[in-house]
Amino acid sequence: MLTSANYKPPKIITLENGLRIISEEIPGALSCTLSIWINVGSIDEEVSNNGVSHFIEHIIFKGTKTRTALEIAEQSENVGANLNAFTDREHTCYHTRILSEHVLVALELFLDMLFNSRMQDNDFDLEKQVILEEIKMYEDTPEDLVQDLLYEVVWKGHPLGKPITGTIESITNLKKKSVFNFLSDLYTPDNMIISLAGKYDLAAIIQKTEKLTSNINNKNKKKDAPPLIITPDIFIKDKDIEQTHLSFATKGVSVYDEERYTLAVIDIAMGGGMSSRLFQEVREKRGLAYVISSYYHTNKLGGLFGVYAGTTAKESSHVIELILKELNAVKKDGLKPDELERAKMQLKTSLFLELESTMVRASRNALYDLYYKRFLTPDEINSSVQLITNERIIKLANVIFNSKYYTLTAVGPRNEMPKKFSLG
Repeated sequence: MLTSANYKPPKIITLENGLRIISEEIPGALSCTLSIWINVGSIDEEVSNNGVSHFIEHIIFKGTKTRTALEIAEQSENVGANLNAFTDREHTCYHTRILSEHVLVALELFLDMLFNSRMQDNDFDLEKQVILEEIKMYEDTPEDLVQDLLYEVVWKGHPLGKPITGTIESITNLKKKSVFNFLSDLYTPDNMIISLAGKYDLAAIIQKTEKLTSNINNKNKKKDAPPLIITPDIFIKDKDIEQTHLSFATKGVSVYDEERYTLAVIDIAMGGGMSSRLFQEVREKRGLAYVISSYYHTNKLGGLFGVYAGTTAKESSHVIELILKELNAVKKDGLKPDELERAKMQLKTSLFLELESTMVRASRNALYDLYYKRFLTPDEINSSVQLITNERIIKLANVIFNSKYYTLTAVGPRNEMPKKFSLG
């Protein structure tokens, strides 16, 4: 197992323009994960430009001042690379896994895309249509829709509550000038991290990055997000489908909270596997759902703990009652000794097995730097998990499992659901 005895912390190289390179060379690796993280997401958007972060992630692949979209695809695939990207609420990431001898090719392509996007009118309009179809797809996928509605309700009026893809209205009305302004304000070297894990020539990476970005010195204009306040409510979306999809949520913790691993243990014990309480009580004993699972979301401002379930409309209220019953049981007695140890072992195993992935290591290193400005060692993580006690479980449960935070969204046939849901 990886321990602090054989763990070497990543190196950080900061260029003159503020761009940071995080390097974790892994002995024996044949490939490299190259990821470029921009400290921007839907948290940085307003109602009028909601979805712009995700739109930029798409349009950047449509060509630069020196390369067409086809040339980007051909040049990356010539060396076996699949360039990819994703946008979340706080970050945007461009990434690929590639053989070590071709890392510089992918690096040059990414930097060209990030700093030299041409955004032609035809591409701009076509990509808007693509994203509008993506939004419609999510709206036709009830398990995705119910979750987007949950964020919108529980964080009403806050940027974190906005859908990452944007809305039909915001994307339809998105202007090229608005996109360029957002790009120039936030896609700046001092708002970026290049994070690598695997095998590569670090000196060559630094040299190539300096060559391609040394003349780019603009500073980011990132604004602080407003405080995050939970707005508990119940929202039901009437939809003519067979199942009713439920998403229940309550207060969670932020990425800075010392109890974030405690919440992870609660999550595993409540709905993280086949032995979890909700899986046993709702599915195995009563057959009320095919899928029921818990989840937690952490960010720099706060977080959520929640439960998703798909059930029949007439049993939806019963499922909510069972969820609340289990939350109250944890508040009162916490977890049984075997439950606690099993959940801790599951958490520890998942955290350490993930380290065999260069993508996970590159991502963790970038996020550690973005959030903590330091790297958490394997021993530190292991110690944090081992120190979780039932007393801490009960204490945290009594803070977050409170009806003043309870929020529910449901998607399904409204006329078959109970007239009223009770979350008290």
